[in-house]
Amino acid sequence: TTNNAELAETMTRMRNHGASVSEEQRHAGPKPYLMPDFSLLGFNYRMTDVQGAIGLVQLAKLDRLILERQRWATWYREQLDSIPWLRLPEAPTTGRHGWQAYVTYVDPDKSPYPRNEIMQRLQDMGVSTRPGTHAVHLLGYYRDRMQSHNLNLPGAVLCNDNTMAIPLHNRMSEEDYEYVVSCLRAL
Repeated sequence: TTNNAELAETMTRMRNHGASVSEEQRHAGPKPYLMPDFSLLGFNYRMTDVQGAIGLVQLAKLDRLILERQRWATWYREQLDSIPWLRLPEAPTTGRHGWQAYVTYVDPDKSPYPRNEIMQRLQDMGVSTRPGTHAVHLLGYYRDRMQSHNLNLPGAVLCNDNTMAIPLHNRMSEEDYEYVVSCLRAL
């Protein structure tokens, strides 16, 4: 959303393949032969009716889903706080966190194993994890197009190499959460 008309027009074009005229405008307009210009890199970000219908149903569940994730994020903090090599995320003091992921930091100076080995050991125990974040300046597009690999961003690199997202989603049972914690403690 924006209150900037120029920015709104650019975003509208970007979501419609970069076209200067939308399909709706073309079909409803007086000149059916009018073709849009594509002077802007764009994408196909137009929502379908089906996606909108599903989205409305999901929005009705949103508060309940966020509260459930908050509950388990708080529980993880209580259960995992005693592991000295694992730094845990903190909830903001204002607003509400959506807890899309529960991203931890494996302290390389205190950890019994490097992050990737911990992730492999957890995988072997049936616990799926993922790296927690990327150092964006090292990703191909930015590295190659922006020459960002020359940037000195040691905090981003540390997070890239040492963060780990542990399972947190609305289809997990209490037993699933307890198992994740027991596996982390066993390391």
